[in-house]
Amino acid sequence: MNSADFHKALTDFKGGTPEPLYETTAVLSYEVGKMMEQAMYMYWHHDDSKECSVRVGFFKSELMDAIAQCDLICGALGVTLEEMRELGQEKAMERFVGEEQK
Repeated sequence: MNSADFHKALTDFKGGTPEPLYETTAVLSYEVGKMMEQAMYMYWHHDDSKECSVRVGFFKSELMDAIAQCDLICGALGVTLEEMRELGQEKAMERFVGEEQK
């Protein structure tokens, strides 16, 4: 399912009213915060493989939710997640090699 179809399916489920972009973005922010929390626990307990394994599981769950929110945002903006990923990767590579155009 592409971003537009995903956004439409959830909008239809909610009675035809799309979720406001600020709400979707707020949920994304929450999910990113939860990923940061898991990353910190992995940092603090890096010597405990069982703890880290559990935290990786939680991190993956938050990452799935964050990706779904990104997909919804893309649908709301009329772009695809794939397009944004490719452009983001290109921008990151330019930044990492010092060729970013500002």
